[in-house]
Amino acid sequence: MNNNISSLKKNQQGTINKNKYDIKNPNYLYFLGGFVEGESSNSVSISVNKNFKFGVNLQPVFNVSQHENGLKILNSFKELFGTGSVVEKSGSPNIWVYTLKGYKQIIEHVIPFLETYVQPFSCKKDEYNIFISLVLNSAAGHQKNKDTLIEMVKLAYKLQGKGKVRKRTLDEVLEIINDKTTYFKKIEGIDE
Repeated sequence: MNNNISSLKKNQQGTINKNKYDIKNPNYLYFLGGFVEGESSNSVSISVNKNFKFGVNLQPVFNVSQHENGLKILNSFKELFGTGSVVEKSGSPNIWVYTLKGYKQIIEHVIPFLETYVQPFSCKKDEYNIFISLVLNSAAGHQKNKDTLIEMVKLAYKLQGKGKVRKRTLDEVLEIINDKTTYFKKIEGIDE
């Protein structure tokens, strides 16, 4: 019996080491999917700039965080998707983040992965559905229309990426969209 266990351990060890970070191995892809479920967030950043048509721009973001011991895992995402970046998280020593931004990249790389390796088992389906809706609305150019941009911003505020609080309230962002000229004059200290 002990010989069988010892033999099994040797065989498993050889398999584990050989395929440990192999992005072509479906088992490893499911492992990465589990990682995404626990250590990732799908979010939409909201940028404000007077050069944007309505003063506001939305950008979908996919990221996975990990202690520096898991850098190989984060680099596996970069290798798998062929794009993105792995950088140290600002203000969090020894924590690194893989990030992929933009609806085109997310549609091409992230969504197919999530649909296969994460969503069938996920407990974050509502968050995912909101994220997908925002990504697809971005791809359809809905940020170029004031009314659909407002609806997208409202939807983006429903995403709660790991408890983070947004820099601006929803009302502030809607104020910018509705009258960006007045908003930027006010923050630049220009009176009419």
